[in-house]
Amino acid sequence: MPTRMERRQERLRRRRREACAWIVEIAVVFVLAMLVRTFVFSLTTVQGPSMRETLHSGQIVAVDKLYFAIHDFSRGQIVICRYPDSDEFYVKRIVGLPGETIEIRSGQTYIDGQALAEDYVLYPPEEDFGPVRIAADEVFVMGDNRANSYDSRQEGTLPRSMIVGRVMAVCFPFDEARWIEDEPA
Repeated sequence: MPTRMERRQERLRRRRREACAWIVEIAVVFVLAMLVRTFVFSLTTVQGPSMRETLHSGQIVAVDKLYFAIHDFSRGQIVICRYPDSDEFYVKRIVGLPGETIEIRSGQTYIDGQALAEDYVLYPPEEDFGPVRIAADEVFVMGDNRANSYDSRQEGTLPRSMIVGRVMAVCFPFDEARWIEDEPA
């Protein structure tokens, strides 16, 4: 029969093993969460007026980071992107696709000479732009508020590597939560 001291030492060993197990479990969950956030899914806060009226500053959106590993770009998709020489993330809409020529005249966007129907643009650009040919594996992005958006008109076309992911939904504020549907091409 174990002595009182032996029982006490056994309880102490058991508590240490349980504490170690908890620490390992918490570490595994933390690492998995960081991997998911880095490579699969994240939340991003919209900042600035460039996507007005589609999205507005302060909204939190869900971003699918794997989408473009499986799918090609489509016109009308809202994406999170980075510009060369910047660590910031931007919310923009894909307007021009690889191989196309984009031009803006008198507030109207043209793709390969054809006017683009963009019902989501309530504030058209005030200046003409282009024409610019989009290279293979690159896209041309613009904010929906064309009159007040820093986008590919200033930064140029973006390579695939600068597109972080596709915006899937508005998550917050809760009364504005909704799925984001891609606009038809």
